[in-house]
Amino acid sequence: MSRSPSPGSEVDAWCTKCKLDLNHRIIAMEGDRIVRVECLTCRGHHNYRRPRSEEPVKKPAKRAASAGGSTRTPRISTAEEARRAWEKAIMGKSPDDFTGYRISESFRQGQLVRHKKFGDGVVIELLEDGKVQVLFEDGAKTLVHGRT
Repeated sequence: MSRSPSPGSEVDAWCTKCKLDLNHRIIAMEGDRIVRVECLTCRGHHNYRRPRSEEPVKKPAKRAASAGGSTRTPRISTAEEARRAWEKAIMGKSPDDFTGYRISESFRQGQLVRHKKFGDGVVIELLEDGKVQVLFEDGAKTLVHGRT
């Protein structure tokens, strides 16, 4: 028989500071709902978040194509798919085909980019506010561009 949670009792929760599912102490409730917790590892206080291990796996939502067709590249859902897309984009390219990443440089979709930290990548999407989505070997990153 399991007890219902109460202030002072312990519960597993996602720690927003440690970024892990950890043991927490309940410090505030609203009725039967846990509201605030204290991480027993880092002692940080934050709103209760259900452990990630308990969250259902979300399937990627299917997007309806717009009437005029979309110029937007579909998001890549898994690390394996991302790596395959990255390999396909840079396969057979010479080092001269890559543009060195600089914030001041403006990029276009499909352009090859060489970043000092992330390595070789390809611009997969132009975003608002002077940002681009670049696919690197380790996954997609959002970078700024066209800034002076």
